Amino acid sequence: MKHKRFAAVVLAAALLLAGCGGAAAPAAPANSGAAAKSTASTAVQTAQKERITDQYTLEKNVSGVWEEDTGEYISVHVSVHVPQLECDSPDAASINDELNDIYAADFREYETYEEAGQPGSEYPQIGVNWDAYWYGDCVSLVVRDRYSGGSAPWYSRGWCFDFATGQQITVAEMLQRMGLDPDTVQQQMQRQAMQTFDREMAQGPYYESWRLDGDFSQMRMDTLECNEVENLCLLLPEQNQLVIRSRYGSASEGKWQQLDVEIPLTPAAPADTPVLTDTYDGVQVQLEGTQATITLRPAQKTDQWGDFGIRVEQEHSYPILGTYNEYIDVCIGEQEDGFFRPVVYLLTKDGVVEYVDVLRCLLFGEAMICQNPIYIANNGVALERSGSEVNLRRADGSVLELAPLSAEWNEQGIPYSIAGAYDYTGETGWNWLDLRSDSIVQLGVQDNSRIYRGNAAYLGVVPEGMVLGISANETEAGQSSIEFVAAFKIDMYNNLTLTMIAGQNPFAEGETQLQMTYSCG
Repeated sequence: MKHKRFAAVVLAAALLLAGCGGAAAPAAPANSGAAAKSTASTAVQTAQKERITDQYTLEKNVSGVWEEDTGEYISVHVSVHVPQLECDSPDAASINDELNDIYAADFREYETYEEAGQPGSEYPQIGVNWDAYWYGDCVSLVVRDRYSGGSAPWYSRGWCFDFATGQQITVAEMLQRMGLDPDTVQQQMQRQAMQTFDREMAQGPYYESWRLDGDFSQMRMDTLECNEVENLCLLLPEQNQLVIRSRYGSASEGKWQQLDVEIPLTPAAPADTPVLTDTYDGVQVQLEGTQATITLRPAQKTDQWGDFGIRVEQEHSYPILGTYNEYIDVCIGEQEDGFFRPVVYLLTKDGVVEYVDVLRCLLFGEAMICQNPIYIANNGVALERSGSEVNLRRADGSVLELAPLSAEWNEQGIPYSIAGAYDYTGETGWNWLDLRSDSIVQLGVQDNSRIYRGNAAYLGVVPEGMVLGISANETEAGQSSIEFVAAFKIDMYNNLTLTMIAGQNPFAEGETQLQMTYSCG
């Protein structure tokens, strides 16, 4: 009798879990094949699997599929499994429609292709598949696809859904339910992705055109965007184990590469991080963990900057923006330009040099931005000051002068994605911005009553966008000039988000962020 009562309870639990309601225990991925240890856990696993099924499937060998790597048509195995949520709610229906539109529609054309080769033959695989990772009643549905065979990577995308409420939830909400801070997770993922990207760039082939055309900057910005919290996929391969899947640009392959990072669900003890510091003629740099600052003090050499309208009358510290790596050494030297031009060099744990051109940053506003890594200044073990300049000592014992390289690296084109013409209408009327890839910039402000023309200098990348320093003079002789530092970021509709970092917003005084509408390229 007791056995029958227990079986009835298990069956009732399974039936309850099969709908949108009920409370499910955390489990392994739905397709993982993990063996249940009891009748009750088997029922829960089965119920969870029944909550997500295939809405479209296709298994077929076909020929005549274009292969990017070889530039030829090849035979492939098409394996398509497009999931659907078994839940009667508007959010579930919306997700199911989205999955069908994104995946099923693209692969239906293969239904009409003739079968290629013999059944069971080995071919490169393309298609769609999915895994479901559960956290209570919440599921992280991760769908992966590949449209080209050979060595093309799989691309993953995720959706989060709460079966208890029948509502879609954000990745941030899913992380919060796990006890994690979404902002902290995003920062960690962006740092990991940028470190991986920079390491591979330094080890791969170098093409000067990538720097001059802004390709380096574009790939770094794209890597940051792909690691924003809502673009992350959450995997729970085991109970209490979270792996976050994202991607980063891979210049050596010309493709995106997958990045999996395990995030502890229980906070780890803070690690001891060494403090790196250096001082040179009124300029000091300090790095401690993820915090980096440059401090300026009144000194004989910094007094030279008065000719540029820059006065260091008291000690002031600036956070260094755009640092993502782990650093093992810092050193300050000079860029020889006939006046005091200090450059702060940072050496990453992977032996790559980054730098902050202090005076160049100050000419546009009070902000310190870390430039793109000098990818050809790699395999370093230490930074050494020789006279007023800094050298990189490499693992093979050779020495590389950094001043010529940092001067060369300052010459970076405006990335193609943000070049264009944009409009903004605010309290002062119609304003516009024309930003060209050759660094020429024009602005019309105060209802187009004042027009400025000048130059834009690429300074680095931050999560808010690509950082440009703008310096422009009013076209009417003898009038005013403007200088400011801002992050520029394009959305999917080619509209521009401008986030102020230093200086006054010329389009809307006092506004730290505004949206500008794309008008033409």
